[in-house]
Amino acid sequence: MKAVILAAGLGRRMRSFKPKPLVNLFGFPIIEHTIRKLKDHEIIVVYHLKEIAEFIKRKFPNVKLIYNPNPKRENGYSLYLAKKYIDGDFLLLMADHYYAEEFFSFNDSFDKTMLFVSEKCYGDEKEATKVKVNNGRILSIGKNLKKYEYFDTGFFYCKKEIFDCIEKIKKDKIKLSDVITELSKRGEVGYKIINDFWMDIDTKKELKNAEKAIEKSLIKESDGYISRYINRKISAKITKFIARFDFVTPNMITFFSFLIGLLSAFFFFNRNPIAGGILAQVSSVIDGCDGELARIKNMGSSFGSVFDSLLDRCADLLIVLGMLFAYGFTTLSIVAFFFASSGSILVSYVWHLTKIRFYPACRDARLFMIMIGGLLSWFSKEFLLYTMLLIGALAHFGIWWKMYRFYKEISKKAHTLQG
Repeated sequence: MKAVILAAGLGRRMRSFKPKPLVNLFGFPIIEHTIRKLKDHEIIVVYHLKEIAEFIKRKFPNVKLIYNPNPKRENGYSLYLAKKYIDGDFLLLMADHYYAEEFFSFNDSFDKTMLFVSEKCYGDEKEATKVKVNNGRILSIGKNLKKYEYFDTGFFYCKKEIFDCIEKIKKDKIKLSDVITELSKRGEVGYKIINDFWMDIDTKKELKNAEKAIEKSLIKESDGYISRYINRKISAKITKFIARFDFVTPNMITFFSFLIGLLSAFFFFNRNPIAGGILAQVSSVIDGCDGELARIKNMGSSFGSVFDSLLDRCADLLIVLGMLFAYGFTTLSIVAFFFASSGSILVSYVWHLTKIRFYPACRDARLFMIMIGGLLSWFSKEFLLYTMLLIGALAHFGIWWKMYRFYKEISKKAHTLQG
């Protein structure tokens, strides 16, 4: 399916020296967020300012560019310029809007043009376009509505017939709201409610709020306590910085995190557990950046996931082995090493099979404990032994706790099917 992005506006509320679609949002331009999320679509951008065309030609040469010589004729006219390049249903988006993942994850096809609406406005409600509905039909749309149910997100699923509607509107200036209003009179437009974040970014305050929302979205449901409340607060800022560099890939970050893990192990092997512990935690923080970068730039891959998991296990094993060397070889320390290393590997293996987490045994918690153990070893090296034993105990307990939970889940499903 094709996707049309309207980028011919002359918005000035941002008061930026750049065209609004090119203003950086979490490290790279607003319009780039949308283009990356549409990577599986054939993209058309309608523009007016040459800076936008130059940016897209340089960074996304496969994107089709259409010049709008008269942007004052409003966004409905900008859309009409794309008519000859459209041969079926298509998506329509605004270049100065940010859309979260839910907007792009629908698999439906519709028998009419659909306006994606939200119950919540994340920006300035006075400037937002409101939507009045009744019995599944759009009754009216506009910024000055007094009574309304939803907000227009600027994201549309369009039928090709929308161009016929534009042609019948005999006006020099044609707004999309005029087109939707005309379609609603014919009963040819519906709406789909989206609950995820979106924002029409018009001001620096809204830009800042959008960045906060993106940073919050980087927290995963599967994140452990340390990752959620400590690591993400640091890694998100690192990701925001590195996102501006096109040559940086998630796999590069994965490998860099692994190198820091190797450096941590090196210091443990050389009996410098304080440096080793600190670097283990640094590695843990950086380890979150690869996934964050993959999500915000839509660069995720199956290989990247496996590559990350493999290097994590290798680093974990070497760091714990380094702790053994830093402590010294005794019967108890060797047992503690095997206890911790086997637990670290198996707890991850069982999670991949069951998708059930035991947060105290997650990697973020283990590496944080290694940092604490390394720092406390300044008082006594026995803390290295205690740390290995604690990691092993939590990991092995977590394995069997997961197995118990998994057994209960499949037993419940089996009982439901039999019932």
